[in-house]
Amino acid sequence: MQSIRVASWNIRATIGPGPFPDRWWSRIDADRLRAIGSLIAGLDADVVALQEVALLSRDGELVDNAGDLGRQLGMEVSYGAVRTFEVIERGARAGVGCFGNALLSRVPVTGARTVALPAAPAATFVEPPGVDHPAAGIRYADAPDHIREPRCLLLVEIAGLTAGTAHFSNIGSGERLLQAEATVAAFGSAAPALLLGDLNAAIDAAELTPFADWTDGFREPPRDPARISTDDGMRIDHVLARGASVEGCRVLRESGDLSDHYPILAEIEVAAPRSSDVPPPATEEHGGTPWAARLCRPRTRRPG
Repeated sequence: MQSIRVASWNIRATIGPGPFPDRWWSRIDADRLRAIGSLIAGLDADVVALQEVALLSRDGELVDNAGDLGRQLGMEVSYGAVRTFEVIERGARAGVGCFGNALLSRVPVTGARTVALPAAPAATFVEPPGVDHPAAGIRYADAPDHIREPRCLLLVEIAGLTAGTAHFSNIGSGERLLQAEATVAAFGSAAPALLLGDLNAAIDAAELTPFADWTDGFREPPRDPARISTDDGMRIDHVLARGASVEGCRVLRESGDLSDHYPILAEIEVAAPRSSDVPPPATEEHGGTPWAARLCRPRTRRPG
């Protein structure tokens, strides 16, 4: 068996915590992004999954959260998005952008694809009538536009491992169930398989039952405070594995206010890949070790 260190983090496009502002793209902070990169560098992770990652043009400026982090860290970047938007400045259209997920890897990615996740039918309720939720009894057709944000799953192949990152809808448990079912279907029979992301539901929520036969990275009970991964006390960020074991999964609250989410770090134990699954050794090295050798190598446990 070999160990792969993985991390997952909703970086909130580097705008920081607090209420989501109008013209949020004007709050994207290059210094905050570099600080996020510095924290990630200290994790010594082989695979890093990111959610709420912005890519946009803004008055002639290219804003590329994932690309900038990849260059800072010396990691290969994969990016997937299905949500697009207009950038409006001074009352006029000044650019366009997309909002999605990224995966950074120390070894070459041999395949990648973006899977659009389903939206609930417009005639269905956001939440059923009578439940304790502000959107209870409201149909999607009558709901605010921000409830209907397109979501996606990014899948990559790395040295025999199928890894994915996703960000499920923040409102609508029925829609999240559809997205969980679509995510499991997109992985197919792949194993070892790994899902990292912000699923906007606790692990014991009904909408995450499609992952019942996957391994939950956390050892703590579903409502344990150790699972809290947001600054408002939610337990919604996850590491899920199939055909692999997970050790040492924990939330890193030392990230402070870099985002409204905290990163998660874990060690994934997988069988050593077949030689046909490992890309040829790269000439570029990271930390003194060829990328292809770093993914599956004996690891020293990170303290804590």
